[in-house]
Amino acid sequence: MNAPLRKVEFQHGLNAPREQFVENIRANMSKYLDSLQIGRALLVAGGPSAADHVEDIRKHQADGWRLYAVNGAHDWLISHQIFPNAAIAMDATPIVDTFFQARNVGCVYYLASQCHPSLVERLSTQNVMLWHAMLDKATNDLIAAADPKATILMPANTVSQHAASILFTRGYRKVRAYGLDSSHRPGRDHAYNNSQQKAVDEVEIVFKGTPYLSTGTWAAQAQAFAHAWGQFFRLGMRIEVIGDGLLPAMVQVAKERLFTELAPSQTGNPE
Repeated sequence: MNAPLRKVEFQHGLNAPREQFVENIRANMSKYLDSLQIGRALLVAGGPSAADHVEDIRKHQADGWRLYAVNGAHDWLISHQIFPNAAIAMDATPIVDTFFQARNVGCVYYLASQCHPSLVERLSTQNVMLWHAMLDKATNDLIAAADPKATILMPANTVSQHAASILFTRGYRKVRAYGLDSSHRPGRDHAYNNSQQKAVDEVEIVFKGTPYLSTGTWAAQAQAFAHAWGQFFRLGMRIEVIGDGLLPAMVQVAKERLFTELAPSQTGNPE
């Protein structure tokens, strides 16, 4: 007859007295050696609220955060004497070539393989890294045949959403995002002049009782990004969205819901 099962609890123990751990930490930190730090990045898109935080962006880049700019935010930042470390684009139309006119030596340009060839050709003398956005199986097969080692990012409907995946793939786990508004301000749809792009009809979106001027595409981006925010959080990536638009509001609600679902011991330090 089998013996009845009994519950066994395993306990973690230290292989030396705690005092020795503390003394070792104190001694080693006194040597002023470099320590391992979590990857930190700034992600700047072109929403109107980005203009409210120019000096904050400048300060964080000076403090060692790597600065990634999306589309026209690249030239706009340079107009403020802030030079992005990297820039990201994915638009398949020639309009994308107008976003990167300012000279920026040392910048890494992450260009989607679907970008218009005029941009890729013009920046070919710069540090360019191609990335791939998932479209459909036939396109994925084409990419895999041409580049068997390629990473194809998960589907997303805007470059800013793909930018978050690029940052995750590059190892960043703490991100401050600016200009990810997904909404307009009266008379302004970007932090900079974006008249080269065709205007899109605005619609009023009411979220949690607050009205926002937006477009169908931007509202979809806000909804999708709020969902993705929770997925990235579970994977250990903390994205702080700075701003007062539709997307930051949706992310805040997603954040509150997630922290309600998770036990305190699972969330750790949410910031």
